Amino acid sequence: MSDTLRITGMASGLDVESMIKTMMKAETAKVDKVKQSKQTIQWKQDLYRDILTDLSSFKSTFFDVLKPESYMLSGNNYAGFDVTSVDVGNPLSAPGVTATAGAGATAGNYTVKVNQLAKASSITGTALNQSGNVTVANWEGKNIGFSVNGGAAEIITVDNPVAGGTVADLVTNINSKITANGNLNGKVIAVADGGKIKFNALTTSSVKLTNDTTVTNDLDNLKGKVVNPTTATTLSDLGMAAPVTFNLTYNGTTKAVTFDNTKTINDAINSITTATSGNVIAKFSQLTGQFTLSTSNTGSSAAISVDTTIPSLGLTAGAGTGQQDASAEITPQGGGTVTVSRASNNFSIDGISYNLVKEGTTTTVAVNSNAQKTFDKIKSVIDKYNEIVGKISGKLSEKTARSYQPLTDEQKKSMKDEEIKAWETRAKEGLLRGDNELSNMLRNMRRAFFDTVEGAGVSLSEIGLNTSSDITQGGKILIDETKLKNAIQTKGNQVASIFMKASSTAYNPDGANSVRYKEEGILQRINDVLSDYTRTTRNTKGKRGTLIEKAGIKGNLSEFTNLLSKQIADKDTLINQLTDRLADKENSYYIKFSKLESAMNQSNSQSNWLTQQLGG
Repeated sequence: MSDTLRITGMASGLDVESMIKTMMKAETAKVDKVKQSKQTIQWKQDLYRDILTDLSSFKSTFFDVLKPESYMLSGNNYAGFDVTSVDVGNPLSAPGVTATAGAGATAGNYTVKVNQLAKASSITGTALNQSGNVTVANWEGKNIGFSVNGGAAEIITVDNPVAGGTVADLVTNINSKITANGNLNGKVIAVADGGKIKFNALTTSSVKLTNDTTVTNDLDNLKGKVVNPTTATTLSDLGMAAPVTFNLTYNGTTKAVTFDNTKTINDAINSITTATSGNVIAKFSQLTGQFTLSTSNTGSSAAISVDTTIPSLGLTAGAGTGQQDASAEITPQGGGTVTVSRASNNFSIDGISYNLVKEGTTTTVAVNSNAQKTFDKIKSVIDKYNEIVGKISGKLSEKTARSYQPLTDEQKKSMKDEEIKAWETRAKEGLLRGDNELSNMLRNMRRAFFDTVEGAGVSLSEIGLNTSSDITQGGKILIDETKLKNAIQTKGNQVASIFMKASSTAYNPDGANSVRYKEEGILQRINDVLSDYTRTTRNTKGKRGTLIEKAGIKGNLSEFTNLLSKQIADKDTLINQLTDRLADKENSYYIKFSKLESAMNQSNSQSNWLTQQLGG
């Protein structure tokens, strides 16, 4: 309504303000009704988002692979065992074998002797940063030049070492000269390596020996041989005059790889990783100055070879070596020793996953039953499931307090804060009663528990889980602790399967998941159901999860692009329109009363004049 100051009723004696306020009540009620409707929609959205928060928390707790301790789609959390590894020869040292026990393992002590570890096939180049032999005598006045980051040569002049001096003495003298040069200090250092001199970079700067004409023949073979960090030294610094393309063969696959001489060592490494999709691992050691190419897989069948010799990188054409299978002797408790050969150092046998770490060691792997650990994890996910089911069921069956409508601004003026809060709590009751989306989601979650899991080999009731017969509990799951713990110990594989069995068919956000549903374990199904309703990514039709489409969540684009937010925006538009009309109508009333005042003033003036005339 208008805030214009009006002075009325002076001539007529009428209480115009009160009269207009009374006349406007019907119009104001229309605006209040729309505001109440908007408030109801906002409350519904808040209730949906509260449920979405619970569902999101459930998913992030139990279905997030980055949280291994609570990730209930992994068999590791259904293994009712504790495993310890102890080195037989030296119990205080790190064991040569570590292990975990999965569902279906057998408790007992297992002795594991590691004969050899599985290794990859590899090619190791010659060192790039070593010189040839040098003669120590007669060095006085000799110059060595260094170029930093491609800049002009920094020349140091070497002193003649004392009679009988060694390479180490020469190195000491060279380093003193480097230290004295402000542009070289801290960037390069000479080290003695037997009868040779080695130069190493100390920073990310690119440093190489220059072609200074005064360098003696003893140093000619050192030019360009200072190897620096992989992100600084270019391949041309190492002597590669032009790009080199060669064939790299690994495990029967051949890929062409190109080394660009204008790029860095790190770029060369990345080009191998990209070309082989990570199946070949390239490394360069600044300590040894050597390139190494190796297969990512291990075992006797691993193979690698290059068809081109690349002198600037120390690589020689030929096949790699060193590949071999892992070999271990495993003796189970009460059983005979079995020699096991595997291509990898990580392998599983009879539910136990072994990780071979050190050759020539003997380790005792103790596998002890611990059904309580698995029981607690299963109980935690079911307790949270029951909590969510109970909350949603309560909202679906909650009676509507029809006499408690959202308060108008006028009503709130005469109420205390605690009275407003209590009123609004009642007004929110029953807003989700019988909601179709929530009813369907709850129905699908219940079905996920009790529909048969193909290939699980056990039913839910057989492992001690049943639904409550109390319909007011909304299908909560009841746990028979003794029965479930017994199943964990005696049917570990089946217990794991009924909960986390995966399907070979991928989840389809567009629907059509019936085949996948039959093959999946209970919690895999629950995860899919929650994805159907809480997914923030779009399917091919551009739709997010059902509840996200309806209410959205904060911190996501869906916060503003959802059905209820659109309805709220529509209400705001209508409220603005009605408010404008309200102001117009109020102004029209004031105009009419203003005209009445003018007429009354004119009448009074005429009456006074007539009285004066008659009296005269």
